[in-house]
Amino acid sequence: MRLYIPRSLMASGLAASMVLAGCGSDDGGTGGTTTSADTASTTDSGSTQADGAGAGSDAGTTDAGATDAGAPDPCDKCTDNQECVDKKCVDKKPPCGGKCAEGEICDLEKDKCVKPSCTLPEAKTFTGNKNINKVTKLTILSDKEGCDLDDDAAPNNVLGKIVGIYPAANTALGDAVKDGTLVLIMAPDAWKTDKTEFTTDLLIGDVDPSTKGCDATAADKCKYTVADSSYDQLFSGKGTCPAKVTFDPTTVDGDKIKAGGDKQKFELNLPVVGINLKLTISKAQISGTVSDKTNWKDTKKGMLCGVLSKSDLDKAIDAVPADALKDTGFDKATIKSLIGSVLAADIDTDGDKTPDAISVALGMETMAATVTGYTKK
Repeated sequence: MRLYIPRSLMASGLAASMVLAGCGSDDGGTGGTTTSADTASTTDSGSTQADGAGAGSDAGTTDAGATDAGAPDPCDKCTDNQECVDKKCVDKKPPCGGKCAEGEICDLEKDKCVKPSCTLPEAKTFTGNKNINKVTKLTILSDKEGCDLDDDAAPNNVLGKIVGIYPAANTALGDAVKDGTLVLIMAPDAWKTDKTEFTTDLLIGDVDPSTKGCDATAADKCKYTVADSSYDQLFSGKGTCPAKVTFDPTTVDGDKIKAGGDKQKFELNLPVVGINLKLTISKAQISGTVSDKTNWKDTKKGMLCGVLSKSDLDKAIDAVPADALKDTGFDKATIKSLIGSVLAADIDTDGDKTPDAISVALGMETMAATVTGYTKK
């Protein structure tokens, strides 16, 4: 299951923040962390000859030679839309040649246009759903708040340490929700408050053009549309394409909602202080206080929790375009080291009693909303 959150910030903020957190002081180059920027500088010691060394005698001569840094890397000038081939910047080939025929979609993994074997749900699936809710608030919680993911009766949220280092991460999320850049829609297939199980799809969308410019933190001020990319059109089965993100089971006990669990997984493109990290969150779950018994009106004190493996975090950093890091003065290896020193693994996912994943907790609020149909392309 995948959750896509489009947004980007300035990359320099992350590196600068992590340097402050990971390096206690600047000692002028002695000790501390050596970055790629440091190792790029060279020293030309030239050649020296001891006093008194006569001609024809090399006993007193020390030739240290010169350290040649070499020619500048021509690929340093490559843009995000280019790649380095034979020391030259060449334009990347667009996926599937840039366009698929009508009725086909691009399978990014295979880089091939394919015809879906499933069909998108009819728009009335969500336009006629009286329990549709829209996420009106999404924040990275502090590391003191979160879900109990390791059954020790204490909250887990290592990702929250980022907020203490760089609070602007939540400013970015808040702005994205408010201006409609980030539209998340909760679509349950039923609404029961007696512990009866049902499913809840998490869809992405847009502000309906008829309410463009509205404050999307107040869902009743806007109308919304659903993006067809919310559904897995590469689903191998026939019939209706399933949503990419489905929390199953979902239960409501009175006014307390719980959804998801150990088998739930989604991709979260999270704008974290400068770089848009594509994070794979597993063990995903939702909790919160809801109202009311007849229809889903809103959610307060909600949380979206899960775990992020260290290997997936490294992959997310590797996927960051080089251009986004140029202003930081650091390479990806250094950033991995700096982030790793702050976001230490706290969850054991493979049972070997060694933590290998980072706990994640996002604060969430929702409100009943109106959805008009699919987003027009």
